Amino acid sequence: GKGFAVVAEEVRNLAQRSAEAAKNTAEMIEESVNNANTGVKISGEVATALDEVVNSIGKVNDLIGEIAAASKEQAEGIEQVNTAVAQMNKVTQQNAANSEESASASEELNGQAEELNALVGEFKLSTDGSLKKKRVAGVRQRQIYGKASAQPAPIKGKKKVTKVVKPEIVIPLDDDELSNF
Repeated sequence: GKGFAVVAEEVRNLAQRSAEAAKNTAEMIEESVNNANTGVKISGEVATALDEVVNSIGKVNDLIGEIAAASKEQAEGIEQVNTAVAQMNKVTQQNAANSEESASASEELNGQAEELNALVGEFKLSTDGSLKKKRVAGVRQRQIYGKASAQPAPIKGKKKVTKVVKPEIVIPLDDDELSNF
């Protein structure tokens, strides 16, 4: 009997250790299943987060495209403004040049008008209808029969005109007309 008791004791010990090992194994399996379920849940959350990142990247790309298009439009607008400013500058410079030319021409015409007025003032009609030369104060008397001088007499109190105008252009006279005098 004693040998049977020892074998039974050993079988009982072995059964206890097997039960304990089975219990530990079951706990480990349950923990592994729980960990696997947690991993699946985390993987799902990561997949959702990655989908959101991909959507956000798409939105960012769309915004970058819109910004690039708006920047291009602004650059074109700025170029148009620069072109308009350059044209306005050109027109302003042309207007300034035209104003200077007009002022110069006006000054010249004023000088010529005063000179013509002085020349006309040198003549008077006599009672018989013929022209006679008279002397006007402050105006140098010119010779009627000879060739007129190339330079007009300067008019006192006025700026000197830079362009010289020949008297023949101001008052064109034919040689035939001079023979009457």
